[in-house]
Amino acid sequence: MTIGPILPGRLPSTMLSERLKVSLSDNARQLINLQQQVATGQKFSIASESPGAALRTIILQSTFERQQQYQANIGTNLSLLTASESALASVGDALNQAKSLSLTGIGSTVTNAERAALADQVASLRTQVVNAGNTTFRGQYLFSGSQTNAAPFEERANGQVAYHGDTHQIQSYIDAQSLLSNNFDGISAFAASTPEVGGNINPALTLQTRISDLNSGRGLKLGSITVTLDNGTPQTQTVNLSGVETIQDLKTVLENAFSGGPLTLTVDVDPTSQNGLRITPSAGTIAVSNVAGSTSASSLGIASAAVAEINGLDLDPGITLQTTLASLNGGAGIDSTTGTGLVINNGGKTETIDLSSATTIEDVFNLIRTYDPDLNLGINKDKNGLAISSRISGTDFSIGENNGGSNAAGLGIATFSGSTPLSELNYGRGVDVDSSNRLQVIRRDGTTINLDLSGSVTVQDVINRINDFETFDGTTPLADLNLGQGVPVGATTLDITRRDASVVNVNLAGDATVQDILDSINAVDPGNLVASIDPSTNAIQITDNSGAGPLSIASNVVSDALGLAVTESGTNNAVPLQGTFIPIKLQATLNSTGNGLTIYDASGTGPLEIPAIEIAYALGISGKETGTDPLVGLVGKEPNPLESTGVLGLLSRLETGLRNGDDQEIQRIGVLLDAELGRMNRVRGEIGGRLKVLEEADNRLKDQEVKIKEAISIEFDTDMTEVIVEITQRQTAFQANLQITSSALQLTLLNYL
Repeated sequence: MTIGPILPGRLPSTMLSERLKVSLSDNARQLINLQQQVATGQKFSIASESPGAALRTIILQSTFERQQQYQANIGTNLSLLTASESALASVGDALNQAKSLSLTGIGSTVTNAERAALADQVASLRTQVVNAGNTTFRGQYLFSGSQTNAAPFEERANGQVAYHGDTHQIQSYIDAQSLLSNNFDGISAFAASTPEVGGNINPALTLQTRISDLNSGRGLKLGSITVTLDNGTPQTQTVNLSGVETIQDLKTVLENAFSGGPLTLTVDVDPTSQNGLRITPSAGTIAVSNVAGSTSASSLGIASAAVAEINGLDLDPGITLQTTLASLNGGAGIDSTTGTGLVINNGGKTETIDLSSATTIEDVFNLIRTYDPDLNLGINKDKNGLAISSRISGTDFSIGENNGGSNAAGLGIATFSGSTPLSELNYGRGVDVDSSNRLQVIRRDGTTINLDLSGSVTVQDVINRINDFETFDGTTPLADLNLGQGVPVGATTLDITRRDASVVNVNLAGDATVQDILDSINAVDPGNLVASIDPSTNAIQITDNSGAGPLSIASNVVSDALGLAVTESGTNNAVPLQGTFIPIKLQATLNSTGNGLTIYDASGTGPLEIPAIEIAYALGISGKETGTDPLVGLVGKEPNPLESTGVLGLLSRLETGLRNGDDQEIQRIGVLLDAELGRMNRVRGEIGGRLKVLEEADNRLKDQEVKIKEAISIEFDTDMTEVIVEITQRQTAFQANLQITSSALQLTLLNYL
């Protein structure tokens, strides 16, 4: 059966109906979408409607939200810093007024009543500054560091002000890569702490030292190294050190690399230097080199050509809270006598800290903090010592020894010692030793001496000048030695072990002078065993040519009194055995707490007195000892206390100076007020700098915001003109579609022909 072609214009009614329905539906949907765009102002509601534009819009919106957060941060920072600057402006005003009051209060024309009134004004200024320091903004304290819910400053009795905040900075992002602090803590803003005390205490390297603590705490980044052991047949290993965390780990990895033999190696801390590695092969030589692209061997100080043993360079370990006390001072520890501890003077209180239970730096800090919570305790910036300061303004702060110990010196935190420069004493005013000033001493026998201290640079220089006043020579009677206690030369002999190991017992019975002692020793083996006086040390020295061993003298009442109970460890006959200093009748020493001088005098039984002239006052040794015991000295006060030179401390010192009528102190504080004004202006200038940075960042973000909004608008916002035109066109098309549908679906006889 033949099927003819479909005639043109003839479509099945079902197909025609479906096509018309699709067309109507499409037009209706497009109209709805366009109307929704007009209603919402958005080009699309779900991402699938325009995936590319949706992705770009999401990225732009995310960027815009971050920009808004940055702007919110900037707004908060601007408010906080502006409030801080306003508070510090009032502090600057107080400093200017204090300077004026200090000038008014100097001179003999000012009466005590007038000075008292000026002191009251200064006290009022201090309260004003404390209130400024306790300023709050939006419920948080501006100058407390990170402890924004607690008042930072507390005004105490006697003009003292304690700081209870911390030194942390509160930072926020002001753009994608910039953090800016929006606060100044009380110490940086008000200088509300003393200078930090703490020197280099040279921690030794130990197996427990962490790799991250080497190189002054900066750490080392380790990779691989090449190690070659050679005893005729080279044995080479490339050792990966990237996973080691401690020196013990390093030791284990290196030793394990050669544990299978035939040659092995041993890694330990160099016992001589105590600060580097020692690597020793079981036989032959060892060579260590860097792997290409790595500097690990050099960083560890062990890169070396073939040698019998590698003694590494100083790895400079930094101090941490876990550093042991035994490792300090090159492994010598802090004190050979346990339990002596520290004496801390702070805020008018004296605390004795027993360190006998401490084994680490953290233990020391915990013990100190228990007794005195008003101290800042930390590690110094160089990571080689402690950093301790007081948070109390208007008072003295010092750290000394307990009962003649050396814990404070061992920890590097003694505020006064023989090495302290005279220029630092007396609150930085120093000691004038190079003018016509003389240190006057009224001795126990009633005589007065005037000691010339010119040329002295350190406290030890002063001690030496006082101790050198009475010449120690052959004519010195033995009865005058040891502050008049003499030398018991009765039946006890001086027992000398010579360099040839022979022992001689020198009988000193009947000796009355130092020269008698020298003659008795020199008579044993003339020309070979020789005793003399070292004029630079006030001590006896002995040489011996009998052999090459050590020269030593046994300890007993005679050798102890003569300062000769010592052992010469060397074997050089030309180097004498050096005795220790022998005090005569006048002696100066550091006192038992190590924070001042003590003067002894055995010249008589009367009072020992040092008049309070300028040089004695500056050395802290003016006063009068009324006792008669020559072994009880005149104990001086601390001549080198630390103080806060910030605004609060200066106002307290100025008040005290005015109340005491101390022109010298008032003048000193006046100079420091000028320096504090300059420092305060620099702080305010830094705030101004931050405000400028914030304003520039805010302007930049606003410019970026306009561009981001424009980009979002292009991708996502409805173009009303375009959409309205398109709606009109769609409505026309939809109406035409309806008319065609109406005509096409009318059923007539022609539809079936």
